[in-house]
Amino acid sequence: MPPLLIAAAGLAGAAALARFMWRESRRVSARVDAFRVPRETHEDTGIRLERDPITGAYRPRTDV
Repeated sequence: MPPLLIAAAGLAGAAALARFMWRESRRVSARVDAFRVPRETHEDTGIRLERDPITGAYRPRTDV
């Protein structure tokens, strides 16, 4: 009987840990989302980037 109790306690502990980790990840994600810049503000600038074939760096397009 004691191995069954140990297994049950282990399952209960694992379930509690999983629930805690899920709640904590939701809380952290909410805090990160509060600081995230909306995607529309990036697209409103109208600046297009073009890759320089020589250096590989991205620069604003000059023909726009």
